[in-house]
Amino acid sequence: MIILENDYVVCELDASLPVLKHKWKEPAPGEVFRRTLMELLEKYRDLQKKYPRLAWLADTQLLGEVDYETEQWFTSVWDDMLFHQAKVKYHAVILGEDLFAEYPMEKFKMDAEKKFVQDGVQLAVFTDEADAYDWIRTR
Repeated sequence: MIILENDYVVCELDASLPVLKHKWKEPAPGEVFRRTLMELLEKYRDLQKKYPRLAWLADTQLLGEVDYETEQWFTSVWDDMLFHQAKVKYHAVILGEDLFAEYPMEKFKMDAEKKFVQDGVQLAVFTDEADAYDWIRTR
């Protein structure tokens, strides 16, 4: 079921797991990217009422590079909102092949693993959706 769609992203709910999956269609300007993530977080919070074990899956293969401000935002704002306030416990990211574009996502994962280990947060990075779904199923 499509939850949100715009020029940059499509977000779907897969109620069978359950997982909130969003796939970036193309690079988004920093402000648009951050605003879209905030919208997705609100959708997650609403759906979490019905699906308390809702996982988060981000397909960033087509996202491209994020700006410096967004990189800083990941660690100063976003990770706390995602893992502490919204209480996301299972977070999977599908990365593309562009190392420069994917470095911020890898860094976000490593920082969040250290910062939120006491909250039981589990993060993983994948190269395809099938592997990400297999990981989510085992949580």
